[in-house]
Amino acid sequence: DEPSWLDPLGSSTMADVEIQRNESDPLVDGYDLMEGIEADWLEEEEMSALQVIRQQPRSAVVALFAALGGFLFGLDIGYIGPVYEMQSFIDDISHGEPLGAATKGFITGVFSIGCIVTSLPMVSSLFMDKLGRKWTIMSGAWVYACGAAVQCLASDVNQLYVGRLMSGFGIGMLSTTVPVYQTEVAPKETRGALGTLYQMGITSGILSASLVDMWFTDAASGWRWAGSPRVGVALFLAIGMLCLPESPRHLARKGNNERTMQTLQWLRRGAREDYIEVEFDCVIEEVEAEMRMGEPEWGEFFSGFMLRVLMVGMAAQFLQQLCGMNAFMYYGPALFGMAGIDGTTFQVIQCSVNFLMTFPAVAFVDRAGRTFLLKWTGIVMATFILILGTVGMVFIEIPEDCPLPKDTDCAHTAGLPYGQVDPVVSAVIVGSGLMFVAGFALGWGPVVWVFCAEIFPMKYRSKGVGMTTTANWVGNYIVAQVTTLLMQNTKFGTFIFYGFFCILCVVFAMWVPETANIPMEEVQILFEQKFGMPPRRTRSASTFRDRLLSSRPSSARASMRGFGSAPDFAALQEACGQDTNNRTPKKPGMKVVQSTPDFAQNAKGTAQSKLRFKET
Repeated sequence: DEPSWLDPLGSSTMADVEIQRNESDPLVDGYDLMEGIEADWLEEEEMSALQVIRQQPRSAVVALFAALGGFLFGLDIGYIGPVYEMQSFIDDISHGEPLGAATKGFITGVFSIGCIVTSLPMVSSLFMDKLGRKWTIMSGAWVYACGAAVQCLASDVNQLYVGRLMSGFGIGMLSTTVPVYQTEVAPKETRGALGTLYQMGITSGILSASLVDMWFTDAASGWRWAGSPRVGVALFLAIGMLCLPESPRHLARKGNNERTMQTLQWLRRGAREDYIEVEFDCVIEEVEAEMRMGEPEWGEFFSGFMLRVLMVGMAAQFLQQLCGMNAFMYYGPALFGMAGIDGTTFQVIQCSVNFLMTFPAVAFVDRAGRTFLLKWTGIVMATFILILGTVGMVFIEIPEDCPLPKDTDCAHTAGLPYGQVDPVVSAVIVGSGLMFVAGFALGWGPVVWVFCAEIFPMKYRSKGVGMTTTANWVGNYIVAQVTTLLMQNTKFGTFIFYGFFCILCVVFAMWVPETANIPMEEVQILFEQKFGMPPRRTRSASTFRDRLLSSRPSSARASMRGFGSAPDFAALQEACGQDTNNRTPKKPGMKVVQSTPDFAQNAKGTAQSKLRFKET
């Protein structure tokens, strides 16, 4: 479908075009029109997430430091499971008596209750909108530090409940605010990568906690020492946030346009000035349009378009929990003890896999896309958790009248003594469990946090993320309570139960729209189209790319983007800042020249020509 003017036989004036410029001036890329390959006019849109991070490292540093909020979350998840098995914990908290399943479940679950309270949008949006993202993170870190200190000093189960509840309050604030802060400070090209740093913080925290727990397993008051690092990390986060900027989108929402621009310039240092200006314009227009629509109202939030988006986000967070990953995290030692595997060792191994597989997620979440990762990792999770459950139910027997202290001590393969499981069965169970964990860490773990932080318009972002995070914690609490009951009554049938929700994860991923590389201010357009709803408001420019192109001279833009007429060399010269009459470059080292036709004859004598843009 090449236009006629590209046919060298129909024109004797076809010319190569060279654009000569300094390497330091990143203005022009072009189009190889003959091959139909678009080589982007906008340099930033050609860059990978890694290249953008190298060009604009400050955004990555800010997002990485804020990920300490996720690290604290991970420390708490990885800490509590192995602690239940420590003799020092049993001696100090229950005074030598084994803890019942209900007590363990509530120790785990009361933490989730605290998280639910502060992640509720009535609470979280109050903090995020009034204090701002930065100060909410600092407040959450201080509250968590106090709760962790109470836990370390607890002498009975009631004091432990109080400490766990306080820590839950802190993590509820952090889990709601950190993903929003990370996505709002990130360029659109790296929003997914920087948003997944929150999940990387969680996985690294889980791994660190399991290693610390293993180190202090047999130490006197080992459970207290294992929990103490949480206090130091929380204080470091609270103090360190003083050095970081507020979210530019929150500043714009507060009407502080000057600070918004200053913050964007600081975060995007290394990017072209016009790129920063276009992002600033997008943010300001978003705020002004929402202001024209009125102040946020709960009635609007829970109706129409917003309700539908909210249901999508809450479904994503529910599924992230109900797929069963935290059953592995909270009760991994007990679950895999049924397969004759040392629980503490397996906990460290699965935490290592969980952490390491988050790195590919950071690398591919922007390149492959959110829905691609969610779909295929959901398939992996469903496959291997069902294999695990089926093999365990068929080949491992756990008698009801076990004479040993723990039921798991009696687990065995038919024909073998108590406590002995066929090595092949153990290998299949371990391998399936690790594959499930790897799938979760690559997709449903990190991507859901990014997805939920970017699907809401700015006007309702704090409320929306608060509500979806509340859904996450409700699911977390359900898993903490239900898993103990499932383990008592169905043993390996627990995994079959969670496998059903993994299948739902795949169905969900096949339905939701792709949000990768879309400016946050435009994501809602995707959902309006998905729901078949009319646009809630109009825009002066439909996309970020159109806005950036509109900052170029219009004649040059038309000749670069169009394929129906010959290139306008005067317009190209104008785009490069060159005087069209005397060819004197307006910018040093930048010029456009017309050269003689360059026709390459093939074996049949057909002439071909190319319009080339060469950097010299």
